[in-house]
Amino acid sequence: MMRTKTCNNMLSFICKPLCVAFLLFSLFGIVWLRSGVVTAAYELRNLEEKKMDALKDMKMLLAERAKLMSLEKINASFQGNNRGNSSYAGGGYVFPDRVRVAHIKSGKNAETYKASFDLNRKNN
Repeated sequence: MMRTKTCNNMLSFICKPLCVAFLLFSLFGIVWLRSGVVTAAYELRNLEEKKMDALKDMKMLLAERAKLMSLEKINASFQGNNRGNSSYAGGGYVFPDRVRVAHIKSGKNAETYKASFDLNRKNN
């Protein structure tokens, strides 16, 4: 009988510190996991901001590319079909005449605008 009592004392002597160590290890493990999750959330937020900035840049670059492509097509049509004619270009485009200017005047009351085209008017 004496032997079982000493085995129980030894088992409780080893078990109590192991349980305390396990609880402390679990507590620090939970804190470490939580800090890892918070860090991952911050990294995801930063990556989403970078993604939004990249999408804005991509949209701006696509708009700039489309603008340049359309200007290139217009310039090609001007240069390719403009042989000897100084007022008309290819594709129905017309070079603006800087001498002829349409003047639009508005009245004091809320009425329609009056537009006139004066050939005799000189630029000041």
